[in-house]
Amino acid sequence: MKGGFSVVEALVALLLTAAALAGLAAAAATATRQVRLARDRVSALELAAARVDALRTGPRASDTDEVEVAGTHFSRTGLVDQERGGPAHLHVEVTWPDGHLILESEAFP
Repeated sequence: MKGGFSVVEALVALLLTAAALAGLAAAAATATRQVRLARDRVSALELAAARVDALRTGPRASDTDEVEVAGTHFSRTGLVDQERGGPAHLHVEVTWPDGHLILESEAFP
């Protein structure tokens, strides 16, 4: 009997290698998707914080705008509810295709 691998052993090894590579490819795709989602959430939070700061410093007017960051389209809405003599309630909502974020704060006159 000669040393070496049989055809069956080689096919089994090839099958195991293919299964391992498919698992790695799926893990890489999931990681890429999660990184993109995290990037979009950070961008949305930065956009919302910038709008809250702008509303806090004035002028305080409700408005909506559209922003594109790193290929993702964001819609940002800032609402101001101010009662006479009381603090202004600031509400900023940022939406994008995969989610939305709301940031609220108050500002004194």
